[in-house]
Amino acid sequence: MAIEHYVWTDHAQLRLGQRHLDRLEIEHAISEGHDAREVNDGRAQWLVRGTTADGTTFEAIYDHPHGGDVETVRIVSVWRLP
Repeated sequence: MAIEHYVWTDHAQLRLGQRHLDRLEIEHAISEGHDAREVNDGRAQWLVRGTTADGTTFEAIYDHPHGGDVETVRIVSVWRLP
């Protein structure tokens, strides 16, 4: 199963800009890390960690499947790690 579609919540898009993260890097981390994802206890089902091209680590939370489509995730929020 491959993730093909990404739905961004308004909140996630806002955080993306505020935290100077790149949309494609987040999507890549979700796609590549989906098999190793962790259960999230908060506002979304899953959590993944990733690293940007400049070495910044981040986390993203998302729901999968979204709308019954196993190829689609709904990204809820993203943030940088210290």
